[in-house]
Amino acid sequence: MNRFIAMPSLLAVVLTAAPLWAQVSLQNVDPLPSAQILNRHGLQLGWWGQATTQGQRDKIVHVAIDERSVVTLSSSGLLSLFDSETGQKVWVNRVGRMDQASFLPVLNDRLVMLATGLNLYALDRLNGRLLWQIKVPKMPSGGPSADDDQVYIGTHEGSVYAFDLRMILRLYQERLLPEYTQNTQVWRYQAGDKISSPPVSTGRSVLFASRDHSLYAVSARSRGLLFQFETDAPVSAPLVMHKQNLYLASEDFNFYCLNANNGQVRWSFLSAVAIRKSPYVIEGIVDGKREDVVYILPDLGGISAVNARNGREIWPRPQLRAVNFLAANESLLYVKDQLGDTLLLDRQDGSVVGMIPTIPFNVKINNDRTDRLFLAREDGLIVMIREQDRVFPTYHKYPERRPILPELHDPAAEPVAEPVEQPETNGDTSQ
Repeated sequence: MNRFIAMPSLLAVVLTAAPLWAQVSLQNVDPLPSAQILNRHGLQLGWWGQATTQGQRDKIVHVAIDERSVVTLSSSGLLSLFDSETGQKVWVNRVGRMDQASFLPVLNDRLVMLATGLNLYALDRLNGRLLWQIKVPKMPSGGPSADDDQVYIGTHEGSVYAFDLRMILRLYQERLLPEYTQNTQVWRYQAGDKISSPPVSTGRSVLFASRDHSLYAVSARSRGLLFQFETDAPVSAPLVMHKQNLYLASEDFNFYCLNANNGQVRWSFLSAVAIRKSPYVIEGIVDGKREDVVYILPDLGGISAVNARNGREIWPRPQLRAVNFLAANESLLYVKDQLGDTLLLDRQDGSVVGMIPTIPFNVKINNDRTDRLFLAREDGLIVMIREQDRVFPTYHKYPERRPILPELHDPAAEPVAEPVEQPETNGDTSQ
């Protein structure tokens, strides 16, 4: 009898020990992408860093990127800012409370802005110091946006608010905020339903979409309606502005390219399913010419490449294995597949030319600003991958922001001096 009891007991010990063995094995595995796999595709690890988290419950929930910085936000409200090229952690600060609902941080030249709960925070981009905090009258439905004079935010009950940045800073320095937030409000515009995308400012106008099937463009100074564009279903994907084009996805399966100045349709693209993900616009080679290419991701997966000038499909068929855009360089498009691995697509035809195992890097992260590939894990590990011969990044969205690079002396480029012909002489030349 004892023998029959001992066998299950031994089995129980083996089964309970297996997770511990697996855990030890996983700890010994290098968490960084394989250098051998990266080299195979002409890539290399640029840097890796660790975002600040607090305790085992804390995890990274958002990662924001622009040309200069990478900003992570944890569920406890910890913000970490890294230099996007060197990986240096510049500062860490905390805003809000643990597990408070928050949105993707927004960066401009001077500020890092964050909507969490009913509060809107702005931190100094250089050092992370809190510059101001205001209370939004209604629950935000997305992150903020800003121009030189005002900050804008949409809400669940259908309002868009504009606040004066100079007044905010003055009242905060006088310690009158957030109690006197109302004094900083420039205007409020009421739509028919939830604001479904962060407002986009052109300086002259502010554009935003609502689930009442409409896109609105209002005056940035007076909220006067400039134009309204209606669709047959709610607008659910974030708006994207590139040059003078505004890209708009509707749940009626249509994807529109509008003139951002007057709302006229330049072209439309019909999808087989609804589109609820943001499109991405990256310059590339189309039929031997440089053109802007729009990458569209339908709701059920797949990605299509469309010419931004006329809406014509570039690839012979969508790449159905893709579920999320990551980044792009001159020849490759980086996308996530359903398992979480990174696929390398040929930008000319959408075919898969390689794969990088990246399942543990499960935090959503998109970079349409430069050619750098960023990956992030919930525990705070951040990785930057770049092409081996690209020391300096390519700027996609705002090429004019690229710093002027010093011209290095190249001896090989110097012209070779031709030998000087000596004049012919006859006889003695002595004097």
